[in-house]
Amino acid sequence: MKIGILGGTGLIGKAFVETAIRLGHRFRFFSRKSSLPPELSSYPEIEFVSCILPQSGDLEGLDAIVNLVGEPIAGVRWSEERKKLIETSRVDFTRGLVARVMDLKSPPKVFVNASAIGYYGMSEEVHPPYSETKEPGDDFLAKLCVDWENQTLPLKKAGIRTLLLRTGIILSPKGGALEKMVPPFLLGVGGAIASGKQGMSWIHIMDFISAMLHLMQLESESGAYNLVSPEPVSNEEFSRVLAKTLHRPSFFKVPSFAIQALYGEGSVVITEGQYVIPERLLKSGYEFQFQNLEKAVSNLLEKH
Repeated sequence: MKIGILGGTGLIGKAFVETAIRLGHRFRFFSRKSSLPPELSSYPEIEFVSCILPQSGDLEGLDAIVNLVGEPIAGVRWSEERKKLIETSRVDFTRGLVARVMDLKSPPKVFVNASAIGYYGMSEEVHPPYSETKEPGDDFLAKLCVDWENQTLPLKKAGIRTLLLRTGIILSPKGGALEKMVPPFLLGVGGAIASGKQGMSWIHIMDFISAMLHLMQLESESGAYNLVSPEPVSNEEFSRVLAKTLHRPSFFKVPSFAIQALYGEGSVVITEGQYVIPERLLKSGYEFQFQNLEKAVSNLLEKH
């Protein structure tokens, strides 16, 4: 496929582009930056376009468009200004991009839009875990995800196949949540956060990318998909597995007030969570490479 990607300079985007190129796909890479990230600059399969929002002409001739644009949500303090930036970078940007796609003479076969399991709201309930049939929550992140996903409705009405990827915690050796969690454990002061009961619905980055390509290439699949492992765990269990893999103790607990002091309202991303399963992804025939957390973490941290 010839794939247009927006938001490709982040953890997911770079890994997705590198993997997809190895499988024979080509890219038109859109970025507000003036050049490609160094890791991608040597690939002849990438055509680079510097822009804030592509013009419709820039989007012609693409088989697929992948939109991963969005300001960071986790690990930042949610001031009113930050919340507005989080909303604008997702909702407003997606609305503008969809308007450009609707103007195309030859629209793409599939449009992929990022979303998040924050759609379901926060809960400590373990059973039953949330599938795609669960109604949305009513907190800031849930309302954001609903509004974000709704921006793609014109595409659906126009008959353009749309995939909404409700993403959980993506585990990668090159950044993201895992990179932030490892140092305290290596120092022997790692442990559960707050109650430790909060759900961590995670996915190995290679499963995320493989599942994404799997759905993009199945013409029968459309709508929302939870991109998480079928085996969500509590924060306490995640901490235990991480400590075991790193051969370190997991005695300490980080109190919720310490996280709240750092991130304010944004602390909910760390101190709360939800248990989510990928029901529709499994029904589509996708087979996970890393379904079990211990196997996934061991693979990701094999050099430690």
